[in-house]
Amino acid sequence: MSQKTVKPFYNPPSLLVKQLRSALLIRKLTGWTKLPWWTTQAGKIFQIAAGCQGVGCFGYPVHPVWEVTARCNLTCDHCHARAGESECPDELTTVEAKERVIDPLAQVDDFKSLIFSGGEPLVREDIFELIAHAKMRGFYPIIATNATLITPTVAEQLKNAGTLGIAASIDSLKDEVHDAFRKKQGALKLAKEGIANAAAEGMYIQINITASKINKDELPEIIAFADDLRAHVILLYQFIPSGRGQENSGLELSSDEFRDEILRIGAQQKDLHPVIAPVGLPEYWALHNVLKNEGKTSDVLRGCICGNGMFYIKPNGDVWPCAFVPLSGGNLRNTTPTDIWKDSDLFKSLRNRNNLKGICGECSQKEVCGGCRARSYAMTGDLFAEDPKCALTELERRRR
Repeated sequence: MSQKTVKPFYNPPSLLVKQLRSALLIRKLTGWTKLPWWTTQAGKIFQIAAGCQGVGCFGYPVHPVWEVTARCNLTCDHCHARAGESECPDELTTVEAKERVIDPLAQVDDFKSLIFSGGEPLVREDIFELIAHAKMRGFYPIIATNATLITPTVAEQLKNAGTLGIAASIDSLKDEVHDAFRKKQGALKLAKEGIANAAAEGMYIQINITASKINKDELPEIIAFADDLRAHVILLYQFIPSGRGQENSGLELSSDEFRDEILRIGAQQKDLHPVIAPVGLPEYWALHNVLKNEGKTSDVLRGCICGNGMFYIKPNGDVWPCAFVPLSGGNLRNTTPTDIWKDSDLFKSLRNRNNLKGICGECSQKEVCGGCRARSYAMTGDLFAEDPKCALTELERRRR
């Protein structure tokens, strides 16, 4: 296989137009006033967006996320990967990681960024080598981390390896709440220090928050904290009963709580520097779309990107359509990313929203939202069932 280099984020130029249109639509839907500041950060943001084709769950499509290990220094209540429970003996080796993951991923024209996730990717001994290899192939590397291991030395190593930015997790500004959720005393203090160390190296900063019963009333304060940090993006994850989350399903919000979150956070977005991108809540953009009467915007607002923007690689090489959907479209040890991305029946079925059932199949916002496929699968066992906790009203679903 020839060693192809990833095309830059501005190739083709139409991608830049889509990114600009996405930002303008966010401003129109939420009254966002900080777009001028965001444009001053364009050098980082355009690289991070890496040719995004709109706004959707997990922030933007299209991008691969690689769970490089299930090992972790924490054992968080919500972890879909059940990280920290085992040594993961089937983890891809360094050679396999380069030859079966990074190099073939560069063959897929849609892929321009590569997110290294876990578990905790920093516990993998060859992580800097893998990041450097991805950078050499032209990817824009990002590391999703609990940030507790980012000392000044580690931050410098990440930067030198080619890491463009970090996505760091903060679930509460109260030590006792965050630390209990993450199962480690001092986790919040260490995470804040890690974020500061990465910022000192000039890296892009993204804050990940998992919204649940334990912090739903604190979300505005956590978001304000991220704003004070001048984070570029906030990924607002919703607690989904997947992995270890199945044992803590009582932490998931209700439909009414989801709706309240959408309206409160949407109002807060107006004066924030970072853009809030909800994960596991595709109704966010659908509701704002209805309230602003924007009509057909599905070419920019993509909603759920399960299999339609997300390419989630497990430590053993299995490829899932979403981090929270434990179904494999193939394994990179014996097939290529191109074959899975283009030809997998699982991925192709998720791209056809005519497969959606119930209220999701009938909804006026079907193309803008699509319902959360992970929640549907976790709660019903049916990947295409209606989202059991849809935050839209019956009137909004029927509106055309």
